[in-house]
Amino acid sequence: MKRYYDSKPRYAEDGTLLQTGLKDGDVASGVLLPGDPHRSKLISTFFDDAEFRAHRGTYATFTGKTPKGLPVSVMSSGMGCACVATALEELKNAGAEIVIRVGTCGGVQPGFKAGTIVIASGCVRGEGASYEYVPQEYPAVADPYVVNALVQAAHEMGEEPVVGLYRSHDAFYRESKAASGDLRKRMQPWIDSNVKVVENESGMLFTFGHLLGLRTGTICVALGSMFDEVDEKGDAIYAVYQDPNYMARRIEMISRITIRAIEILEEGK
Repeated sequence: MKRYYDSKPRYAEDGTLLQTGLKDGDVASGVLLPGDPHRSKLISTFFDDAEFRAHRGTYATFTGKTPKGLPVSVMSSGMGCACVATALEELKNAGAEIVIRVGTCGGVQPGFKAGTIVIASGCVRGEGASYEYVPQEYPAVADPYVVNALVQAAHEMGEEPVVGLYRSHDAFYRESKAASGDLRKRMQPWIDSNVKVVENESGMLFTFGHLLGLRTGTICVALGSMFDEVDEKGDAIYAVYQDPNYMARRIEMISRITIRAIEILEEGK
């Protein structure tokens, strides 16, 4: 894909990229992008022959193979669009071509069931980082080939994902059940416009990824609706699970879906 943004990242004295510790060839063309470094290590256990590549700050990277023997990588991005911007700059220069966020999100629509798999078709840019690169009118759209590959992979694994719009924003607690004030009033415009979920990364991922010539997408597990019932103490919670391993299994599912989607995309080149 054509590259519209001339990225010139900095290198450390040892020749590695300054923020991630990566060097050319450390990552495969297809990369999974969770937020948490611990989740990056967990996802690497779903690869064959996984090898540690680097860990600086929030950026922990592993590379291995898919079940069909194709190279695949995972790198954690940390939380928020500013961290994603740095991740994309350096991933592009390390050899990435496809970057797919794998994580969790909060349901905007009332009654959204916990554990629902949601694939982004695009994203409302409610964060600030992407406005450093493009004007307000610029859309944040997932690569359609990535969206289709994720849907196909999900269907192959017996899952029926929701496909629709995300909303990204900068203040984690401001648009969660921990928010002070009238959360419903704040979120009503997004409920009315059928935005499915809210999170903190995809606005920048889609916008900057397009400028860099990367194919990008997002698949997340919803933690339930922000308008689910609260517990008897009135504490804000997303959901209560009788099975404490339920969400871990759903994260594993979307990780395996994404690994398969990367295979589909690589085979279609």
